[in-house]
Formats: sequence, C-alpha cells, structure tokens
Amino acid sequence: TFRQHLEETGMGYEKEVAMIETAAEKDMLTCPYVFDEDQARAMTEVGADIVVAHMGLTTSGDIGAETALDLDGAAERVQDIHDAATGVDDEVMVICHGGPIAWPDDARYVLDNTEGVVGFFGASSIERLPTEEAIEQQTREFTGITL
Repeated sequence: TFRQHLEETGMGYEKEVAMIETAAEKDMLTCPYVFDEDQARAMTEVGADIVVAHMGLTTSGDIGAETALDLDGAAERVQDIHDAATGVDDEVMVICHGGPIAWPDDARYVLDNTEGVVGFFGASSIERLPTEEAIEQQTREFTGITL
C-alpha cells in the first residue's frame, strides 16, 4: 500500500504526528486526516484541533475510487474515530471526509447517523464533482446543436 511504502522510506505517520504537534505548539489550526482509531488518538494527544475522519478516496465521479465502504460502514467508522479522539480530549472536534461521502445527502446521512461529529470536510466533493457535472452538461448542450 501507499502508506506501507512511505513507512519503508522513513516518511511514516509518526512524522505527520510530529508535524501536527509542532503546528499546535505554534498555535496554528491543525486538521489532520486520520484513518483509524490509533491515528485519531495519536493526533489528539499532540493537540490536533479538528480530527478529519478520512474514509478513503472519494468514490463518485469520473475518476473516483471504485472500492470503498458503504455509507453505513463509513458512519460506523467515523463514530469509532470520533470516540477514540474524544476519549483523549473531549474538546477535540471530529469531522468526516472521503470514501462514499461524496454528495450533500451522503454527508447528511453520516452526520445524522453519528453522535458528536460536527461537520464535513469537502475536497473532491466540492470542487471536482460539481465541475465534472457542469462540464458534462455543457458538452451535451453543445454536441446537441444540429447543423
């Protein structure tokens, strides 16, 4: 896996944790991605402000990942990450991101099916997916012109 290859080169997750610790010491806002409960605890222990429960690459769109959790699995995993982080510091905020959480209804579903998760962190879901839809629609309209 990509993570395993990074670890083999000395660019492991502990370097990310150390970076978040340094940023927190400098009173910078910190929002690290975490993929499991151990990472949630580690980032919270060093002072992360907002823990981003990352569910993997976004699955929707033209270049979306083809394998991911379903929304129920994502909600469960987000909750587990939330519980691990708030077990260290009950003031830390936890938000969800990625995987099957691609559209507003997906985010709403995960937020409605978790306790204490305070938001959604958009990336592809905010910039790539809407752009793909708009470009496809515009292209259809132009190609629909009859000569």
